[in-house]
Amino acid sequence: MWETQPYVAQPVGAGWDEYIEAEMNDAVKQNGILVKQDGIAIVVANTGEIIRRGVGKVPWRSMVEELENKVKEEPLVDLGFLQG
Repeated sequence: MWETQPYVAQPVGAGWDEYIEAEMNDAVKQNGILVKQDGIAIVVANTGEIIRRGVGKVPWRSMVEELENKVKEEPLVDLGFLQG
């Protein structure tokens, strides 16, 4: 079940490696070296907007609810270009 998975999707596309490295560095500065064990979560809406960043396990149910509410508030963006 998706609630027990460490991630829903791997990042794809230019710039993600650098972005994630910068986020991890910031998280370590703010929370200490154990962040490297706990991991970080970056939640992205289907509009491409970063909804939430956090350390450790993701509370998936509340995250899905938050994303659903956010998506209802904004028009959909055509992400067909990601298919290649």
